[in-house]
Amino acid sequence: STEGLGAVQATASAAVTETAEVGADITAAAVGAVEGAIEVAKDIGVSAEEAAAAAATGAIDAAGAVSETAGRRVRRAVEGTIGGVKVVGKSTLGK
Repeated sequence: STEGLGAVQATASAAVTETAEVGADITAAAVGAVEGAIEVAKDIGVSAEEAAAAAATGAIDAAGAVSETAGRRVRRAVEGTIGGVKVVGKSTLGK
């Protein structure tokens, strides 16, 4: 569902934002958010790829709000294959 994807994106964004605020590793938070999104995909009625893309987009956008460098680091961390799922963020940040 579109609502479910919005929630996934918002959750990933919040995870990265909160992690950055406490000075922890935002790339690990971003990857964790994508992994979590893949796990809940079936529950919210979307494909694993759609859920992963939503989480990656939220994470990249949130990291980009911290700094351009952070956005690039998070994009590199979340794009590729995670949990057997090809992940492509829809953010233009960090390209």
